[in-house]
Amino acid sequence: MRRGILFLSVVLLFAFTLRPAFAEGKQEASKIQAVKVTDIKEFNVDKFIKKSPFNTDKFVYNVFYFNPRQILPFHKHPASDELFYIVDGVGQFTVGNESVIVGPSSSVYGPANVFHGLVNSGDKEMIIISIQAPKPVTNIYAENSTLACPVCKQEIILKEGVKEGDIYICPRCGAKLKVTKGKDGKWIGVQM
Repeated sequence: MRRGILFLSVVLLFAFTLRPAFAEGKQEASKIQAVKVTDIKEFNVDKFIKKSPFNTDKFVYNVFYFNPRQILPFHKHPASDELFYIVDGVGQFTVGNESVIVGPSSSVYGPANVFHGLVNSGDKEMIIISIQAPKPVTNIYAENSTLACPVCKQEIILKEGVKEGDIYICPRCGAKLKVTKGKDGKWIGVQM
């Protein structure tokens, strides 16, 4: 409960610090907008679904729906921060060169110009809310930033600055993997 209140406080602070002050009587308050993320949920077997139920000129509000094993590719926003809130499910977030396993009521911050991504490493669907600001939001995707676990085939997001010999633990099956480059130049994991 405390985490939910903290998240809501951060979101409101984040959103309202981006709003310009109302000119004396010159702007009208907009009509209320509300959404229940479970009412608009939709999952796809091939890739995650992203919905943007609110449209403002200040920030982007997205809701992501992931099936198990689906990923949000490693990407960054040069001039926009992104705040994630996990509604349901378990996954591994990677931000820059750090990774953390998160579950319901967790929040993760992706600072501007830092690569970040997510793997739904759990066995059930995952729902995430993200808020990005300021607008416009530009996406830059990292190249060659994943490898597939040779044991369970889970795609794993590699940390920024990955190099041969780095050790990763698969977030799905727990296999210990040593990173190396294949003949095609792509990263592969060798079980240790």
